[in-house]
Amino acid sequence: MKQLFITITLILLSFTAYAQDTSSEAIYPKLPTLNLQMADGSPLNTQDLLGQPYVLHFWATWCPYCKKLQPALQKIDDMGLKVIAVSFKEDNDATPAKALSERGYTFKTAVKADAIAQQLGIRGTPTTLFVNKEGNVIWLTNTSNPEDPNLHLNARTLLHSIPE
Repeated sequence: MKQLFITITLILLSFTAYAQDTSSEAIYPKLPTLNLQMADGSPLNTQDLLGQPYVLHFWATWCPYCKKLQPALQKIDDMGLKVIAVSFKEDNDATPAKALSERGYTFKTAVKADAIAQQLGIRGTPTTLFVNKEGNVIWLTNTSNPEDPNLHLNARTLLHSIPE
C-alpha cells in the first residue's frame, strides 16, 4: 500500500513539474506587435522592446481616474521599469505629452492610439498592461488606485526579471 501511495505521489509530482515547465505563452497571452506613434513624432515598435519588461498605460487627458493612478506609474518608472503612456479617445486639440509633463511625469507618451486600443479590445481608461521581457502580458488592470498592492507586486516581479 505504501509503495502505491509513493508511486501515485511521484506521478502527480511529475505532472506538476511538467505543467510548470511549459512556456510563459501558455500562461500569459502574447502581446501582438504594436506600432506606436510617440508624441515627439518618432515610431516605437513593441518588437524593439523584447528583452526588457515594460508597462503600457492606456489613458486619456480628460480621465480623472488616469490622473489619480499616474503618480504610482511614475514611481514604477523611477524604479527602472519603463512605463509608456498610450493616449486614446482624445479630443483633436488634446496634447497628452504636455499634460503629463505639466503633471511632473517623465514617462514617454504614444498618441492617437485608438486603433491600437481597439485591436487589443481596450475600451476604458485607465487600462494598464504589465508586459514581461518575452512580450507576454502578465497582468492587465483597470485600477485607478495608486495604492493597489498588485501594481507594486507586478512591477517588482518584472523588475526582478531585468538582467543586472
